[in-house]
Amino acid sequence: MCSDHQNTQASRTNSRHNTMIRRIHYLIWATMQSLRFGAVKTTCPACGESNSRIVRRKYGVTALRECGHCSIRFRTPRDAPATADTFYADEVYKQGFTTDLPSNAQLHSMLQSGFAGTERDFSGYIEALQASGLAAGARILDFGCSWGYGSWQMAQAGFDVFAYEIGRERARYARDKLKCKVVENVRTLDRTIDCFFSAHVIEHLTDPTRLFDEARQTLRPGGLFFCYCPNGALEREEKHCSDYHRNWGKVHPLMITPAFMKREMERHGFTRCALFSSPVDSAAVKALTDGKLDGAELLVIARKQG
Repeated sequence: MCSDHQNTQASRTNSRHNTMIRRIHYLIWATMQSLRFGAVKTTCPACGESNSRIVRRKYGVTALRECGHCSIRFRTPRDAPATADTFYADEVYKQGFTTDLPSNAQLHSMLQSGFAGTERDFSGYIEALQASGLAAGARILDFGCSWGYGSWQMAQAGFDVFAYEIGRERARYARDKLKCKVVENVRTLDRTIDCFFSAHVIEHLTDPTRLFDEARQTLRPGGLFFCYCPNGALEREEKHCSDYHRNWGKVHPLMITPAFMKREMERHGFTRCALFSSPVDSAAVKALTDGKLDGAELLVIARKQG
């Protein structure tokens, strides 16, 4: 009993210590960004407008702003695009299960279970894809596939999946270990894809419009756009404020709002844009009607104009 209590206390102490270390690193990074780029750049990373308001500050050195023109929420100080690309291409970015490459034994166990019960079980995503009307054999581009766990599961569900990942080691792992059809240049898929799929990619981008451009180029007329990301809706902020504001910071420079997505979908030539939050209702997906928006994860579905 005493030993259990000591272990619990040690675990809590380590957790507090790790949290403090992360905060110190965050403070140092934000201060260096401000010094490197001078005055804090407050222009919107999506539309370039300078009209924004501060929604919330974090640790006194960073702020979440909302663009008064397009409604996206973005962190300041902002990243330089070249720095951000290097951060992901050179695989400096780490987020546990999402980025850590499993050992052969770990991967074997995951494949045996089909990833059921793990942090990256795609069964809910696959259910939504099927509810949208995508049938077996539909061509899906998994944009930002990491080490291929989602691409593999979608392929097992019968879809024809193409995987793209900027991180070189993760892309190689997806190709060699999971036999994913990894593409190095998505331009080879222009206008051939039935569904452009991205899960937790857009919130990392210094320019979120890149995602819409890639989708518009690769999708066939009438193809579907599927985008999952942390939910930046006001409904979620009001209901789960602390969790909401944990989602933005150094790694996540953006919080995606429904108003921003509606605007961008129309601007990039998409129709019937519908938004949902977790847990996603399959019946609403099938009907492409907006769902409730107070859950942790946002799903955006739109159809490219024919």
